[in-house]
Amino acid sequence: MITSRRPTRAAVAGFVGALLLAGIWVAASALQRAPRDGIPADAIVVTVGRVVDGDTLVTAEGARVRLIGIDAPEVRPETECGADAATARLRELAPEGGRAWVLADSEGLDRFDRDLRYLWTEDGIFVNEALVAEGRARTLRIAPNVRYADRFAAAESDARTNGVGLWGVC
Repeated sequence: MITSRRPTRAAVAGFVGALLLAGIWVAASALQRAPRDGIPADAIVVTVGRVVDGDTLVTAEGARVRLIGIDAPEVRPETECGADAATARLRELAPEGGRAWVLADSEGLDRFDRDLRYLWTEDGIFVNEALVAEGRARTLRIAPNVRYADRFAAAESDARTNGVGLWGVC
């Protein structure tokens, strides 16, 4: 009896095709999660749930995140000068449902059990630094979480010198 090799070839071709598609899917998934230029390799991706104010947000997973090294004007109990602008800017940089990358420093929690983190956008914008550079927040140096404190201080100095944001309005 003679057997045809076509079913075997078809099976092999189907198997190879399936492996190829699986490889493409894995590569595409890895690219979606891969940090962009400017984002530290050890930063992790989160989904933004909502912005609380100019220096605090809640992830879709429920973690309260306080941005390290900055202090934006408060919205509560009374709205301070610049609070609405700082909150609006953080909402632009970290929109609800958007992805962002976070990174801890030496201490991971503050006294209110909020996650202390640095934050980057999908485009690689360092949010903590951007808020200070735009005059939406002041620097807040609290050891031991001072990895980027010198960068923030330089950004604040420039914003103050140029009368940007808080430094031009408040």
